[in-house]
Amino acid sequence: MKPKLTVLMPVFNAERFLREAMDSILSQTFTDFEFLIIDDGSTDGSVAIVESYTDPRIRLYQNEVNLGISPTLNRGIELATAECIARMDADDISYPERLEKQYCYLQAHPDCAMVSSLVRVIAEDGQFIRQDSFKSEFFYYNLTFICWIYHSTVMYRTAAVKAAGMYTAAYAEDFELFWQLSRQHKLYNLPEVLLEYRMTDQSLHQVLKKQEYEMAQQQQLLRNFRYYAGSSYTLPLEFIECFQHNFQPLLATKSPAKVLACLQELDALTQHILAKDNINRNAAAISKAARYKRRYIFIYYLKHLPLPQSIWLLLKSGYVRHYIKSFIYKKINILL
Repeated sequence: MKPKLTVLMPVFNAERFLREAMDSILSQTFTDFEFLIIDDGSTDGSVAIVESYTDPRIRLYQNEVNLGISPTLNRGIELATAECIARMDADDISYPERLEKQYCYLQAHPDCAMVSSLVRVIAEDGQFIRQDSFKSEFFYYNLTFICWIYHSTVMYRTAAVKAAGMYTAAYAEDFELFWQLSRQHKLYNLPEVLLEYRMTDQSLHQVLKKQEYEMAQQQQLLRNFRYYAGSSYTLPLEFIECFQHNFQPLLATKSPAKVLACLQELDALTQHILAKDNINRNAAAISKAARYKRRYIFIYYLKHLPLPQSIWLLLKSGYVRHYIKSFIYKKINILL
């Protein structure tokens, strides 16, 4: 009898945290799953750790050579026997009710192809780093610019992922897949923490392949923008970086006029996104998410530009009335 769910976990030299990751899956309240583990040519004790378990739900496969993350995940998708797949990484920790809550959500919402969750970000030693509180209603808009979705939190429908082409990018492969899924299917993020996401010195996108991931994301963002604004659309690299909240390249130009132009480009892109039909499109949510993003960018440069340039930006930006009202309200509150 086929399991209801496949848990897919790629492994590469993960012996430090592997047992903790596996235990968190094997102790789930939802039990009807196969645990598909694919070792991608590990040279440490990862395989021995997996083989030390006797749980019959575990299916271990070994790549003959190191293939990389995307081919390994695609192999796992092809090997999966369930209609839904939950991703897991070998250094993260799933909370006991993670699989149950996500599987129940997909069962209750057949038009949704992928559900994720919030995470608690931890260091290698388990110490707390941060906890994000992203709102699901803003995911569609922000997926154009930046990936809020943690890869190891997702559960998706196998058929939808196969129809989207599975993992097609060597770097930022999760961002690419999520974008493709969002063209045709609803996505949702459960508003609760269901996983501890570990930041390690081996994180590909943070350390080992940082430049490759950054270049891949730049190309993906430009593709995203052209999907909405037309195939000939282009913009400066420092604008693309700013939209990902890497503010330094634009700040280095020391030009408030360029900051204003960047904000205007964001406004134009927002209008294009609003105009494009999509199953995830919610005009009110898009407009609200855009306001938050614009304000976040604006406040950063207002604080970090020299005072004369900040004043110029404030006067030209359209935020003057907002700040005057805020100032008056604060003064009235003080007097009262």
